[in-house]
Amino acid sequence: MKCRICSLATQHVFDLQSQRHNVTVPVFRCERCDAFYSSGGPVNYADVDLTGYYMEHASSISQRYQRFFLYMETLLSPGRFLDIGAGMGFSLEVSEGRGWTSEGLEPNRTLAQHATHRGLKVVNGYLDGSQQGEFDLVLIDNVLEHVPDPVTFLHHAGRLLSRSGMMVIAIPPMDWLRKGLASFRYVRDRVTRPQLNIFGEVDEHLNMLSRRAMKALAGRANLQVLPNRFHHSPVYDNVWIRGLGLDDGYYFIKLR
Repeated sequence: MKCRICSLATQHVFDLQSQRHNVTVPVFRCERCDAFYSSGGPVNYADVDLTGYYMEHASSISQRYQRFFLYMETLLSPGRFLDIGAGMGFSLEVSEGRGWTSEGLEPNRTLAQHATHRGLKVVNGYLDGSQQGEFDLVLIDNVLEHVPDPVTFLHHAGRLLSRSGMMVIAIPPMDWLRKGLASFRYVRDRVTRPQLNIFGEVDEHLNMLSRRAMKALAGRANLQVLPNRFHHSPVYDNVWIRGLGLDDGYYFIKLR
């Protein structure tokens, strides 16, 4: 497999067995970019019904977005907001309640329909370069790890960003602690907590990216990662965690 960022050859590091799909998933690493990749499993994002998951966690998801927008409004005044991978539209509900003009793009039909029925502007589809608009804030929340061509994906997303706007990407963080834990086979095979096992959903997560990898990826898409640090949980959003060199998984990005 070639690196999805720099196109150099990667090294096969181990195989994982997907319990969900009963397939063996090989994992590869690009040493130059500090990125791990898989080819994933047979996942269909368009048709599977995920409403049960979102309804079960609706309160915590909405609280997370409240904290997110509270922080964003220290950087930007409310303007035009786009959520790429909007799910059931909770981010739109929160943002509109705070004065943003919001819309979303969601590949899952059921989730997009649920959001639309609640009066939210969510289009069912994938980001493919056909979308139009200029947004002050673009959110890509737990999406990039599922994308087979992240460079092209970010090119498309960057086209929708205003010159003074900001893109925020949230992905499972890959830092020295998660990589260290993942070096143990027991952790990779048995530990289900995503905070500890970065490869726990390797059948669905194609890209496991460190901050170094995110900077390289953003550069390929004519974007730049800013030094801002944030996490929706105060457990991670503090100087002690960052002082240990742990990552929070939020990346604040602007056009070059």
